Amino acid sequence: MKGKKRLILLYSVVILLLCTSCKIGSEKSKDTGKNIDFTICKKENIPKELKTIIKEKKKKPFQLSYRTKEYTFLVVGYGEQSTRGYSIQVKELYELPKVVVLKTRLISSTSGEKKQGISYPYFVIKIQNVDKPISFR
Repeated sequence: MKGKKRLILLYSVVILLLCTSCKIGSEKSKDTGKNIDFTICKKENIPKELKTIIKEKKKKPFQLSYRTKEYTFLVVGYGEQSTRGYSIQVKELYELPKVVVLKTRLISSTSGEKKQGISYPYFVIKIQNVDKPISFR
């Protein structure tokens, strides 16, 4: 009889743990954050000081944020590439209570042949000024 009680207790504990962990996981997946509106900046709309910083960093992959009185600029660079024709996709940009999250992806040329020449793909997006750290993913 003692063996049956232990087995029932063990099963009860395992079921309790499984139910608890499922609940925690589902609560986290509900919190996707608030989407943020953004504008992709053309080169002529990038602040002069930020252009200088990008020029210094563009040979290696980098991420940075740059703040002015009105806006926060988010910059992602993918470093030196041996061909041209890349684009960068903003997969997600959202705000959580303590951080802004930016997820991007480098996309190679969709045409079958890549264009010859070195390139330094990067982009700059502008959002309303936020006083939170940025998490680049």
